Amino acid sequence: MKKLQFFYILPLLCLGLLTTSCNDDDEGEDQGNTITITIDEPIDGETVMDCSDVHIHIDVVASDENHNVEVVLHPEGDVSDRILDIDEHDHDKEITIEQEVDLCSYPSGTCFHLEVEACIDHDCEEKQFAEAEFCIQ
Repeated sequence: MKKLQFFYILPLLCLGLLTTSCNDDDEGEDQGNTITITIDEPIDGETVMDCSDVHIHIDVVASDENHNVEVVLHPEGDVSDRILDIDEHDHDKEITIEQEVDLCSYPSGTCFHLEVEACIDHDCEEKQFAEAEFCIQ
């Protein structure tokens, strides 16, 4: 009789373990995380007067936490010429990137693209983007 009860209880225990261990909430811990990227300097469309001292200032703010932030600065039309190539892996809610860049080796009137990409979730399946284009005088 005890063996018979065991055979009835064992499948129920196994089923209970399977349903509690495969909870999707564990995988979605970043659900609801939002990222706000603010490029403070240079301003989109700006003409920078002093090419020797271009200040890059970016704030990345997350509602829960940041995961990975990539920043790339390159001249217009030449993505391979990466003047800045920053990869910041940090789990703080706020990440600030500030950098001084000398762009005087480029001809006057050259325009540049500043691109920022932030991962919303840990696996970087969702991303937030921001960009600014500016020129030097």
